[in-house]
Amino acid sequence: MKVLLVDDEAGIRKVLAITLADAGHEVHTAKNAVLASNMVKELVPDLVLTDIRMPGMDGIELLKFIKENSPETEVIMITGHGDLELAIESLKLDAVDFISKPINHDILAIALKRAQDKIDTRRKLDRYTRDLESLIAEKTRKLAVSEQRYMRLFNNSPAFITILDREFKILESNDRFKEVFGDPDLGCCYRVVKKRPKPCPDCPVAKTFETGESHTAEMEIQLDDGEVHNLFIQTSAITDENGHIHQVMEMATDVTEFRELQDHLAALGLHISTISHGIKGILTGMDGGDYLISTGLERGNLDQVETGWDIVKEKINIIRHMILGILYHSKNRDLECKPVALFDFIQELVTTLAPKMKSLDIDLELDIPKPNEGVTAEMDATVMFAALLAILENAVDACASAAGDRERLVISLHASSDDGGTCFRIRDNGIGMSRSYRKEAFSLFYSKKGRKGTGLGLFIAHRSVKQHRGEIRIDSQPGVFTEFTITLPIPEAVNPEAP
Repeated sequence: MKVLLVDDEAGIRKVLAITLADAGHEVHTAKNAVLASNMVKELVPDLVLTDIRMPGMDGIELLKFIKENSPETEVIMITGHGDLELAIESLKLDAVDFISKPINHDILAIALKRAQDKIDTRRKLDRYTRDLESLIAEKTRKLAVSEQRYMRLFNNSPAFITILDREFKILESNDRFKEVFGDPDLGCCYRVVKKRPKPCPDCPVAKTFETGESHTAEMEIQLDDGEVHNLFIQTSAITDENGHIHQVMEMATDVTEFRELQDHLAALGLHISTISHGIKGILTGMDGGDYLISTGLERGNLDQVETGWDIVKEKINIIRHMILGILYHSKNRDLECKPVALFDFIQELVTTLAPKMKSLDIDLELDIPKPNEGVTAEMDATVMFAALLAILENAVDACASAAGDRERLVISLHASSDDGGTCFRIRDNGIGMSRSYRKEAFSLFYSKKGRKGTGLGLFIAHRSVKQHRGEIRIDSQPGVFTEFTITLPIPEAVNPEAP
């Protein structure tokens, strides 16, 4: 330690200086308190060992000076006989210890050790404090860097990010949100985003406040420019130090292009499937033509051969138009409604399915206009042919599934047309439909035929009827019958776009 020894007696200074030097301390001396006070400013000693009673400025006044000007310097007071009260006062003034004259070397050593321990403790504390301050400064710096990084991520995110309170007020929003919706200025999300007067039903933010869990939702919004966008929303709870939810972060991602791509892919798949189903029907018709040609050749009936060959040529022509339609396809086909002779239309359907029905021993009962009556229906023959063929094929399959349980398998077909519109009714005595199946019968890809069915036939039939602004209904009793009723209005404005 650097020690300043203050005493007005030269002998004591000399003896104590030797003792302190022998103990390994750096010793400086002063003969009075005034001189010592000046030396304290220059030396800044670790320890001052001073007599209490000295002429002029005494030890108590020097102690006060030291604690005011060099508070980290420790002081040991040297007292004479009868100076106990002054010694106690010095301790109150933060002296580390006091020793009495004549000075005992062991007591001095103990006092010096106590002073040294206090100095070491303070230095350790100072070092720990500096280290802690450095650590805090580093943590603060890293926190600031993290906060800047977070703010960059927050603002540069392509998603719309907002922080909301329980009243759905927007407390914070990122740059992407402000760019599209403007500065919300503590507005409510349902007003700023959805232009609603009250919160949205099934709001994921409200659910997160209630459960504390993340929730998702998808909604449509209309921007100021009139464009409609799809947003996928996900929420996350923000808790306080007590774990209570006081805010919710909402992140909304614009999935409009993704949904449009999904729709395009679904439309493409549906288009391909529809074409495949149409070709399937055409092949069925060609089977009918082939049957007429084969039986006509066997019987030598050239008229029958000619009729069959006409059917085959017609189906080839339909396939040719279909292929051209695929090559130039860009949107759903518009209807080409025109008067169609009902008798000829039904006869083509019957001829198309005749081979399959004959092979399954299914009888067909017709209730249709006679050829000389000239009854016509205003419709797109190609579209409605595919629809009725799909229903009839369904009826054939239903009867085939009921074979063995019926004395006679029958499909009845009714067709009529007048000023009120056109009506088709197809009834079979096959296996029937359950109520649950009737509800889903017209859904895309829904089928009870397992891997044998595509689930497209009735969907296409339903879509074709809706294109004509018509209605299609199912009546059925499981194990007894199924009846499809199709009504088409007289089209005042032909070529309505497909729904």
